[in-house]
Amino acid sequence: MRKILLISLFAFWPYASYAVDKTDFAYGYSLEVDGDGAIYTLELTEKIYQGLTRSDRGDLRIFNSRGETVPHYIRRLENRVREQQPDKELKLFPLYKSKSSLQSNGDLNVRITTNEKGAIIDMNYGKQEPADRVLNGYLLDASEYEQVFSEMEFGWVETHPDFVVRINLEASNDLNNWQRIVSGHVLSHLHYAGHKLARNEVEFAGKKYRYFRINWQGEAPIELSSVKARSPVSYSEQPRQWSNYEVKQQDETQNAYYFYTGSVLPADRLQIKNLQRNTLARVSIESARDIKGPWFMRYSGIIYDLQYENERVSTAPIHLPYTTDTHWRIQVVDTEGRLGDAPQLSLGWLPEQLLFVAQGEAPYTLAYGSARVKRQSTPLPQLMFNEDELRQQGKLIKSAQLGSVVQLGDKSRLQPPRPAVDWKQYILWIVLVLGVIVLAIMVLRLYRQMEKNDTAE
Repeated sequence: MRKILLISLFAFWPYASYAVDKTDFAYGYSLEVDGDGAIYTLELTEKIYQGLTRSDRGDLRIFNSRGETVPHYIRRLENRVREQQPDKELKLFPLYKSKSSLQSNGDLNVRITTNEKGAIIDMNYGKQEPADRVLNGYLLDASEYEQVFSEMEFGWVETHPDFVVRINLEASNDLNNWQRIVSGHVLSHLHYAGHKLARNEVEFAGKKYRYFRINWQGEAPIELSSVKARSPVSYSEQPRQWSNYEVKQQDETQNAYYFYTGSVLPADRLQIKNLQRNTLARVSIESARDIKGPWFMRYSGIIYDLQYENERVSTAPIHLPYTTDTHWRIQVVDTEGRLGDAPQLSLGWLPEQLLFVAQGEAPYTLAYGSARVKRQSTPLPQLMFNEDELRQQGKLIKSAQLGSVVQLGDKSRLQPPRPAVDWKQYILWIVLVLGVIVLAIMVLRLYRQMEKNDTAE
């Protein structure tokens, strides 16, 4: 009886773990790489989003030539693009005071010569002997640049003696009328306990000036070797990609329109297009992952498309919280409102960035679209670092390109597999049945033994 029980247990116990294979996915692309990168990156396309079945992108893998999965990470791109023009080197001209007037506000008479564009080409200090004058500041020429500056970085030779000096910064557009824009800013150059402590930058309100002038009170051991002017940082919104969807179903009793995207693309903008002429209606817009809900409110307000004096005026793109919902519902709240016979849902989105480690040998294959695989946890958290930080370590990140379509599994992979057999339940029933049989055999044997004893008596 023990042998029967052991055989039954081993016969129904799962004996092998399931490994992810390329054929578990419905779609695939070959990836084109140059072969000498450590990490490769590419942007996900709309076609990839249409093939994914999971909103968390858990049914996407990268395989190497041996069929092994390699670590990957998917991250969202920044909503805004940081823009800053390169630093500009300003021409600098020394300014002096006579030693006799060092503590006064009087400057030496200086004759400045400029060309037709306003650039300084010469400075004449008159008959003052170099031995009778003291460096008291600098004139900075920014006339050749059109951009606005908001910061300066000063450079001096590394062997410069230690100093702490307060400077004033003035600005002008004609070399005659000057406006103080920074007062009493500290510049310093110190050595302490084997460390160099330098403060060599000054910030000011960004405005277009052609000339700058720095000066300080008294005599200071500072001699500039360079001045770099920096423009303020600006940000611009990333351009979105737009995908349009037709009405899937219309509920005239509820005055509602239903849309199905069939895609888990990361939408954060929305527009309603193809409205009938001179539409003005109050609507509520909701989305859901499943047609049965739950539904979440995304927008409530007025949308319009009006013709005014030969100009078309329509609702600006609606900003949404990031969502990958596939079902959308637009309901007209006004009793007499109407959007027309065939309004379009247009979703704006930014492609996400896929990064993967070049483990193993190329060629690499991107496989996606499967209801059979589980989400893979991020194996390398360092892939979450800022790309600029990674690039500073060398040519660590390189671009990959989508190649040709690769035939992997078929569309049946998009459907979840049949529920796994609950072997524990079957084993429990088998053990229970075998126990009942054993018990019955024992009762039968006991009954026969009792009959023999009765006959013997």
